[in-house]
Amino acid sequence: MTGDPRPLTPAPPKATAGGAAFAAVEAELFDADAVPFTTGDIRTVGEMLADVDHQARLLLLDVDGDHAGGLVRGWPALVTAASELWAALPRTGYADAPHDRPMERLVAHAATIDNSLSAGWPGRGDSDHRVGHMTDTLQAASSLVRRYGPEISGHGAALREDLQAVRSRTMHSLYVAAHAGSVALHAHGRDRYREARQAGRKVSLSAVHSPYVVAPTATWVGRFATAEAIVGRYLAGGFVAGVAGEARRSTDDHSRVPRALAGWDIQAHRTLAARFSAADNVIVCRTQALIAGVSLLLVDADSHTRSATSFPAGPSTDRLASSIDAVGRAWNNLASRWDDLPAPTDRPDSKLLRASAELRAAYRELTHDATTTFPPDVIAQHPGLERALNATLAAIESAPELADVLAEKASQPGLVGRARALSHRAHNDIEAGLATPDPSGDVVWISPADIHAKRRVPLPAPVRHALHDSASSAVNASYRAATTTARPLPRSGWSQGATAKRSEAIPTVGVWQVHGVTAGQRRRTR
Repeated sequence: MTGDPRPLTPAPPKATAGGAAFAAVEAELFDADAVPFTTGDIRTVGEMLADVDHQARLLLLDVDGDHAGGLVRGWPALVTAASELWAALPRTGYADAPHDRPMERLVAHAATIDNSLSAGWPGRGDSDHRVGHMTDTLQAASSLVRRYGPEISGHGAALREDLQAVRSRTMHSLYVAAHAGSVALHAHGRDRYREARQAGRKVSLSAVHSPYVVAPTATWVGRFATAEAIVGRYLAGGFVAGVAGEARRSTDDHSRVPRALAGWDIQAHRTLAARFSAADNVIVCRTQALIAGVSLLLVDADSHTRSATSFPAGPSTDRLASSIDAVGRAWNNLASRWDDLPAPTDRPDSKLLRASAELRAAYRELTHDATTTFPPDVIAQHPGLERALNATLAAIESAPELADVLAEKASQPGLVGRARALSHRAHNDIEAGLATPDPSGDVVWISPADIHAKRRVPLPAPVRHALHDSASSAVNASYRAATTTARPLPRSGWSQGATAKRSEAIPTVGVWQVHGVTAGQRRRTR
C-alpha cells in the first residue's frame, strides 16, 4: 500500500572542469515538475474516503439489471471493510457506543446476506469490480489509520469533528452503494418479468416492494432496503453537517497536480501498451474526461484574475472553453460505450486505478470544499492555480496520442460485450441515427436466449460502427483541443538558477488528525 515518497533523481554526471556538466542539469535535478511520479499511494484517509464516495456515485449512475448479482456478492466484503475502518478509528473518551451501533447492525445484516449467497440466486462468484475497488480503498484507509492512529492525541472538538467526518463519509458511501444495489435488483426483476412475458410464461409478482419484482429477487430487494434504512437513519442529521468539521490537507504543495498528471500519463500509456482490457479503457476515457472538466473550472477561475494578455498569441477564453467542453463530451461518450464490454471478471489495472485516484485527489485540493465545488473566485485565489492550469492544458495537448491508441483498440476484430447492453445499444443507435439500419427492416441483433443467459456476444454491426465513430470523434476533438490549448506556458516557482531545496520524508502526526494521515509519508520542504 505504501511506497517510498522520496523523489528518484538521476545520478549526477561525472565531474568536469568547473562543474559545467552538473550545472547544465541542475535545474532538472531540482525542478519539482520533473520529479518522477511515485507508484506508492500518497493520499490521505480523507482523500481515500472521498474517492470511495465518488466510486459509489458512479456506481449508482451506471448500474443495471446485469450488475445485480455482482453487487449482492460484493456487499458483505464492502461492509466488512467499512467496519474495520470504523473499529480502527481512535477513541476520544466520549460515548462512542451510539456511533457504533448502526455499524454493528450493518455488519450483522451483511453476515446474513453472505450466508444466503449459496442457497440460490445469485450464488457464489465474482463481485462487481467497482465494489471491489471501493472495498480495497477502505481496507487501505483502515490499514493507514491502524498504523498512524496511535500517534494522534487529544480530545478536542477538532478531533471529534474530524472523526465524525470519517464516519459520515463511510456511511454515506455505504448508503449510495446500498441504493445502487436496490436499483440493480429492481432492474433485474423488470428484466425477468419482460423475458417471461415475451416467452408467454406466467410470473409471480411482488406486492411489497415493486409490482415488477419477481422471486427470488424480492427477498434481496427487502434486504438491501433494510441496509439502506439502517444507514439512512444514521445520516438523518445530514451528510453535509456530518463532514463540516473535516480536517483538510495542506495545499502548500503546488506541484502535486503536475506530478499527478505526469504519473497518470505514464501509467495510462504503460497499461494500454501492456494489456487489452475494456475496463482499463473505461478508466482512461473517464479520467481524460475528468481532466477536461477540471480544466474548464481552472480556465474560468483564471479568467477572473487575468487579462486577455494571459494568452499571448493564443485563442480567446470562449474558444478555449468550447474546445475543451467538446473533448470532454467526446471522452465521456466513448467511456459509456466501452462500459458495455467488460466481462464480470474483468478488473482494471490496479496501478491505473491508483494513478487516476491520485489525480482526482490532487484536483480536489484545488477545486473542492468538503462537499461542494469552490466558486471560480475562490479557486482564483489559490497560489497553485497557474501551475495546475498550465499542467492541465499541457495534458490536454498531449491527449491525442491516448485517443489514437483507443481508436486502434476500438477497431480490433473479435470485440465482445454483454448481450443485454449491446442489444439496447444497437436499437438506440439506430433510432438516434448514429448507425445505419438493416435494409431488411427491423432486426433482432441479439437473440433472447443470449440475453437471458447473460452471455457475452460479438458486437452487432450498429454498435461496432458507432464505437468506431465515437473513437474517431474523440481523436478529432482531442486534436482540435490540443491545437487550441497550444500556447507558451510560463514557468513559476522554479527558475533556471533555482537554489536546490532538500526534501525529507516525515510521518504526519498532530493536528491533521485522521484526514491528515497520508498513505506513505507526507513530504515537506524546508
